[in-house]
Amino acid sequence: MSSGGVHTVIHRRAATSVCPQAESKTLAPTPYAALAVAMGFTTDFIGHIDITPSLNEAEQAYLSAFSLTRHYDREEGPYYVSPNPYADQGDRDPERANQLAPGQPQIWCRWVPCWDGCCLALDGEEKIYQPTRWLDYLARHFLVPDAEASRSGLAVFDDFTFDHRLDGLVLGCRRDNKQLFAIRVEDNVITEDILRPADARYLDYPPLPYEEVIDRDRRQSGRRRSAAKRLRSV
Repeated sequence: MSSGGVHTVIHRRAATSVCPQAESKTLAPTPYAALAVAMGFTTDFIGHIDITPSLNEAEQAYLSAFSLTRHYDREEGPYYVSPNPYADQGDRDPERANQLAPGQPQIWCRWVPCWDGCCLALDGEEKIYQPTRWLDYLARHFLVPDAEASRSGLAVFDDFTFDHRLDGLVLGCRRDNKQLFAIRVEDNVITEDILRPADARYLDYPPLPYEEVIDRDRRQSGRRRSAAKRLRSV
């Protein structure tokens, strides 16, 4: 897909077995595998995408709020950001609250700008879906020359410059099947390449040591956020 100076290509290689001897084996579904399918999957990411020139204060504030806002087919339109995302309960109609807005790939956009506005990175939450398509959306709508939002007429974009170049590399590894992939960006050209194909046999494997450390830190961070939220409510 391409628009507004952005070109995105997703390369998918056919899955191949890591172990040739396993090709003739039929693996029965396991309880853990069924649970993984029902509950979704986690992907671990490393890397970032540089932004040149850096985001200004208005761009940084908007993209930060955009990452915290639940995205669905809102009456306010696809560019709506909640003034208080933590208090945003979404639409009272649960069916509408889960209906994607046209052109948006998922409910949550997990790309966030850094403190200096010089790069984008994924926020490290547990389940991150469609990162490449969301990066393409952010670039085409908010960042590059002739971006979609530049023609929206909305006051929230009055201070946007729409003159950014994106470059960088982010690697992702899915927990459920160990698929390893790369999101590469060079001068606003976004590509996704599969570096190691998915292997369904890993669905029944316990977490790797580094995954256990990530999960432990995530739980500790979650407890700290919950405690801080309770203090604010006192």
